[in-house]
Amino acid sequence: MRQSEVLVRFSKLTESQKERIRREVDDFIAMNEALSGQRPECCPKCKSEYKLIGHGKQKSNQKPRFTCADCGQTFTYDSGTIFSNLKISKDEFIEICLDTLSLVPIKETAARLNRSVPTVHMNRHKFLAVLEEILDAEAALLSGTVEIDETYELESTKGKTPPNRKARRRGEPSKFRGISHEQVCIVTTTDRNGHEIFKAVGFGKPTTESITDTFGKHIRKKSVIYSDGIFIYDQLSKNTESKLIQLVGHESYNMVEHLNTVNYIHKMIQDTFKYYRGIATKYMNRYMALFVMKRRFQDMDDNEMADLLIRRLRTFQCHITRKSLKTSHVFAV
Repeated sequence: MRQSEVLVRFSKLTESQKERIRREVDDFIAMNEALSGQRPECCPKCKSEYKLIGHGKQKSNQKPRFTCADCGQTFTYDSGTIFSNLKISKDEFIEICLDTLSLVPIKETAARLNRSVPTVHMNRHKFLAVLEEILDAEAALLSGTVEIDETYELESTKGKTPPNRKARRRGEPSKFRGISHEQVCIVTTTDRNGHEIFKAVGFGKPTTESITDTFGKHIRKKSVIYSDGIFIYDQLSKNTESKLIQLVGHESYNMVEHLNTVNYIHKMIQDTFKYYRGIATKYMNRYMALFVMKRRFQDMDDNEMADLLIRRLRTFQCHITRKSLKTSHVFAV
């Protein structure tokens, strides 16, 4: 369509429709300006922020190069970040990130961007892997009133034949009654300050060791831990010098002492798994990181999310390869 035809059609729109288009264009311009910055904030090797000297451009992609006067490292403005080896444009990648946070199906994203489903799938998992690394780097510390509880999801080898059992049909339950070795244990923790950690810790009922190893360093001493009646949190409370209050059944809940927040989180996780029609177990903790970020961004619009994502992804140093995307560790380590 020619530019003149676009202008004629635009003139026939109502004022509210024109204003909506103007806002959309402004948002795209703001995103492009945020992505176009070509000055690194620090050296990716020694983290020096001040002595960065321009050093021409790369021959392959014409990206500006810089040399750090402190350590002599030569690099481009996006070296070591998720944007450095992208095979698609940055704005397309940000759209894939936003769609991932909004739980938009991969096929819908692929159709809108005119990209193949495998391309969108791979870049979605790039984003999920970065989210997992970001949360691990943050090392969140829960304090005050802490709720902790576990939920279970059936093991899934989605897209691959399981080596140790007969394949199940979609939606088919396990052949074992109750909590068995075919179920993945997901432990969720949250405090009243908005800090949250969701981790898959193993198959079947969790052990005291798996709980203390995964969450021991993430709970501040002298906190108050609310849990159900299971004994596996006793050692965690001792190691963190925290008070453990066991709430057995809803009749023991009150306005302060309850597990309502983690119970809501469990419902959200289960509903999302149904929406995705199951998630491969080996990618479980990537999606746990997604759920944490989704709850952080739940009150933001797309523009706010895009701004925060661009600023975080441009500065976060990571090294993610195609091989690492396919060989992700299953549980928290």
